[in-house]
Amino acid sequence: MRGKTIGCVMGSLGLLLGAGAAWGNQQMDTTAGSDSSAKASDMAAGKPECRDAGVTVAFKTGSAELDQNARGALDGVATWMKADEKRTLHLEGFADTTGNSEANLILSAHRAEAVKTYLAEHGVDSSKVMTVGRGEEIDHLPANGRAVTFLACQPARTGPSVAEEAPPAPSPPVAEETAPPPAAAAPVEEVPPAPVQVIVPPPAPRPYWARGFGFALMAGGGYQDFTNSNMRSTTAGAGAWTARFIAGTNSIIGFEAAYLGSAGQFQGLNVTNNEPLLVSNGLEGTARLNIPIRYGASLFEPYGYAGLGYSHYTVSNYNQNAQRLSSFTSTDDVMNFPVGGGFAYAYKAFIIDARAGWTGTYYQNLLTGADTSGTLDHWNVGGQVGFTF
Repeated sequence: MRGKTIGCVMGSLGLLLGAGAAWGNQQMDTTAGSDSSAKASDMAAGKPECRDAGVTVAFKTGSAELDQNARGALDGVATWMKADEKRTLHLEGFADTTGNSEANLILSAHRAEAVKTYLAEHGVDSSKVMTVGRGEEIDHLPANGRAVTFLACQPARTGPSVAEEAPPAPSPPVAEETAPPPAAAAPVEEVPPAPVQVIVPPPAPRPYWARGFGFALMAGGGYQDFTNSNMRSTTAGAGAWTARFIAGTNSIIGFEAAYLGSAGQFQGLNVTNNEPLLVSNGLEGTARLNIPIRYGASLFEPYGYAGLGYSHYTVSNYNQNAQRLSSFTSTDDVMNFPVGGGFAYAYKAFIIDARAGWTGTYYQNLLTGADTSGTLDHWNVGGQVGFTF
């Protein structure tokens, strides 16, 4: 609070001293020959008088945020502006030479706009405050570079007012008696200065891997095993492989289209030659519910999925082992219902994925005499790598 009060007093004194020095010089100039005549002509024309206000608001590197001292100084500026509705301010924002010059130009404009916004919030008519960003202009750059400077303007005083403020010149008494009274100058309507428009370049486009919906191609492998006791007793756990196309890597809702395969060995059949394998190949389509969390170039995305699929099961070397595999058919076509969840991490265009799930099966006849539902139900875990685009 103390810093804000001191800033307010210093802001008011700066404006008063800067403006007072300017108008004091103007009074002294009224006795200075041809320069005085030119200035008197400008004042008679009603042109606003503009001078450096003696106030500078400084900022931290890379920031357009006003600190406590700056807000205190601006409280004084707001008080001065509200005292006369014809007063105007021209704000020039600057940045030091650190970093990219185009970014610094934008930053300097934001600094000037931050000052204007604060003044408007404290009762100053925003149409009376003009802003411009100067960036790294060396010929105008303040001492620390990271600042906003103030040019204060107020309407010029015309005929009688100037005569009242200027000290009277000594003259003979006779001249005073015979001198005609000064004619009152006709009021001249003030022409307000044209507002300065700051043109801010458009932001740089986002990289392709962070835009919009997002897509990915991935491939990987995993492990799966059946939940049915008959299948677990006659087959070992199977290795699996997958290839997936994923849509919606940067979206809450996504979709997957996948090719899946697996191969597991039969066991406990006392087969010495041509050991059979249970091989599956199929297609799958799932809907995803994502929680995309992007931090810079990294994407962290937990997700869940559910969908439908189709698998074709084949028993290899079935004819050579038909007698020992009498409880199985040689092939089967199955409808799948996969559900599960996982976690994906992407850095720029590179993406990896870990998941776990369960797949329910329907209309299977692989195990002779068994129920047509649930025989080939299985759980699975796996991982994938790929790229986004």
